[in-house]
Amino acid sequence: MSQTAAARRLGLDSAWQSALRNPWVLLLAAVLVLQLAVALLMGGGRSMAPAAVDVPLLNLEMDAVSAIEISTADGDSVRLERSSDGWVLPVLDGFPASGSRVDSMLEDLAGLKRPLPVATSAEAQRRFRVAEDAFERRLVLRGEGGETTLMVGDSPGFRRLFARIAGEDAVYDLRLALFDLGATADDWIDRGRLQFDRGEISRISADDWTLVRGEEGWSLEGTDAPVDSAVADELASAVATVSYTSVLGPDSDTDDDLDDPARVITIEHAGGERRYRLAPIADSEDYVLKRDDEPYVYRLSAFDAETLVDTDRARLLGETTDAEVEVDAPEVGAPPAAEGAEPQQSTATATPPGVDDPASDTTVADPPAEPVGGDAANADD
Repeated sequence: MSQTAAARRLGLDSAWQSALRNPWVLLLAAVLVLQLAVALLMGGGRSMAPAAVDVPLLNLEMDAVSAIEISTADGDSVRLERSSDGWVLPVLDGFPASGSRVDSMLEDLAGLKRPLPVATSAEAQRRFRVAEDAFERRLVLRGEGGETTLMVGDSPGFRRLFARIAGEDAVYDLRLALFDLGATADDWIDRGRLQFDRGEISRISADDWTLVRGEEGWSLEGTDAPVDSAVADELASAVATVSYTSVLGPDSDTDDDLDDPARVITIEHAGGERRYRLAPIADSEDYVLKRDDEPYVYRLSAFDAETLVDTDRARLLGETTDAEVEVDAPEVGAPPAAEGAEPQQSTATATPPGVDDPASDTTVADPPAEPVGGDAANADD
């Protein structure tokens, strides 16, 4: 079919028919066809659609991760290592880390997809705090598949963080929370190391008393006096659910004296026996606790240590060592006495025996009158 006939079939007027026969138009059309052919050959038949973004952000198998390092630009850092018994903290002599928290973090990282970047420039990396020398967290994951480093920066919203893979320019907005990426050992310690079932306790001993749980409840060895069950239950709960704020490392400079503890508690329970030593920390209200069969030293707040340290025989028996009535307690509604003032003396005069008190509401009958004159004589008769 000739060009003229093709132009007629397309409904083109004579001017377009003449243009299609122009040698330059024919040359440009040939060049376009050649470019399309080259593009197809170089693309290997791949789709011309935009690159997919629904792919994993981190090219690392999370189950194969054996070590995690988290650090801040200020110098705080923590290392987590996978052992045969779970995740541990080498800086604390292998103290167990919270396995559920580590697994949750790895699950969140594995679920991250590579979105479209929000920025790529070096200036934007510093502004979003994901640069090599300016960041909120540096997260290094090591495993059999290699090593991946994620630079984590500021937060644009709730549970969102800017982040960048080290070695790449793209900055992403990811679904992460900075709270889940703690950079100290205290952020990752296992908080339930000293906890067990309170119902397993059969005996608690300390100082001069031993509390025993029997079929009829609690009792104290060496006495038939009834035990205050509320106090005994409170002690059992405190013993079975010891909470601690931190675990002290071997290089801790905490000033305490566990060789001369303030309280030694021995607990017998279904799982065996454990012995706690508690000592106050100098210049602090906190305490340290050491379990005899472990190398770790736990730091307890004054609130968490109170029941363990202060419970004694008198409290267990429901007795009190404090005076029940305060001396010279002020009357209700009376103004407080000025500091240093002498106690006020009562202005009322004591009433001698046999004399009526004029302030009394009680009416006393008058004594009978003596007879006068002749009446007196008659009385003598």
